[in-house]
Amino acid sequence: PRSKVSPRVISPVAKYLEPAMQDIGRILREEREARGFEISDVAKTTCICARYLRAMEEGRFNIIPNVFDRGYLKLYACHLNIDARPLLALFDREKAGVSPIQTL
Repeated sequence: PRSKVSPRVISPVAKYLEPAMQDIGRILREEREARGFEISDVAKTTCICARYLRAMEEGRFNIIPNVFDRGYLKLYACHLNIDARPLLALFDREKAGVSPIQTL
């Protein structure tokens, strides 16, 4: 028997959660650029150093100390006025090595 999975929209970020758009860094970069912010603007406002902001946009969370990675992601998303919950869920799945879409 096949399991039915009903789609649900969690936030405006949900448009990015298709298999081809799972790159958290791309989401952050596109949203930042859409709002007209420079990395330096975000760094000043959030107190996250530009190096870490660039790393997040490039999907290189491994250079951010583990104790800060989720917090920085949440803070960056909130600064961009997007719902951090789906990004954090995707981040947690990727960090745990779990595929976001699993076949039953």
